[in-house]
Amino acid sequence: MRAILFVELLGGIGDLLIALPAIQALGRSHPEAALRVLTFAPGAELLRHDPLVAETIVAASDGARRAVDDELARHRYDLIVSDTRYEGIATAIEASGAGRWVTDLWRHPPPHERVAGRFLAILLQEGVIASAAIAPPRLWLTSEEWDQAETALADCPRPRVVLWAEAGMPIKRWPAANFVALGRALRDRCAASLVVPIGDDAAGAGEIVAAIGAGARVLGRGPLPRFAAALGCCDIVVAADTMATHMAATLGVPAVTLFGPGWHGRYGQAPPHVNLQGWTACPLRDIADFTRQECWYSGRCPCGPAPVCMAATTPEQVLAAAVSLLEGG
Repeated sequence: MRAILFVELLGGIGDLLIALPAIQALGRSHPEAALRVLTFAPGAELLRHDPLVAETIVAASDGARRAVDDELARHRYDLIVSDTRYEGIATAIEASGAGRWVTDLWRHPPPHERVAGRFLAILLQEGVIASAAIAPPRLWLTSEEWDQAETALADCPRPRVVLWAEAGMPIKRWPAANFVALGRALRDRCAASLVVPIGDDAAGAGEIVAAIGAGARVLGRGPLPRFAAALGCCDIVVAADTMATHMAATLGVPAVTLFGPGWHGRYGQAPPHVNLQGWTACPLRDIADFTRQECWYSGRCPCGPAPVCMAATTPEQVLAAAVSLLEGG
């Protein structure tokens, strides 16, 4: 086998991190092959120094199918694996003349099988990876990125707790007031430094830091690998967006993930990480595909004026989980 393509165009950085164990298992299983990954920016930056990935191809945010077509015209592949099926992408791959292809990495999973594990199980079943090639995923960051992150956090005594208050979808946000209450409690109980990174909402991050007061600081925006290194220089990460917690887990940093519309059994982390599912009794939850829920794209909760599932998880519950992780229990 000389050339392998992995197509990861689901759209989120968290999706790429979920696929990373499968990508790296393919690389280890076929060290003689050039493994290319087609994905979006800025997630592609996380693969820049991965020794298992020969090349990363970046698709335009509005050009997923065009990027697939261009890549299939550019190279002939012995194997193509894709977690993406929309816009006829799977059909294009299957008609490409590739020696082998795997275009369905899901296949009706049970409610409590995590996505990353599902991908690996299917690739094993298809015989395209070896069981000995499966290992925890790794992010390859440079010494300069680690040094820059540590310098940026030098004035933050340990333990350092990251509060990632942003989310890719509005319906996934935990109330800012809850982050404030949690931050104050962690400062007072654990003498923790609270690090609030800026994503797309700089004003919101600043307001949370100002409301927490002493012990809290904003972490400015920078390249994605530097953000990853900053997470790796902290002691726990608390977030309602799985991008941050998947990244933390990949770096060996304990994480608390706050779930609302999504289902912890598929998108959560294995212990010792903690998954807190808000309002398990939601009558509209669709475990098979949360994007079919009325709230997902509209950003409006039909059960209340604010996302009931997110508000159902209290600062006290998150504090207990965070303290347990900080104390190693």
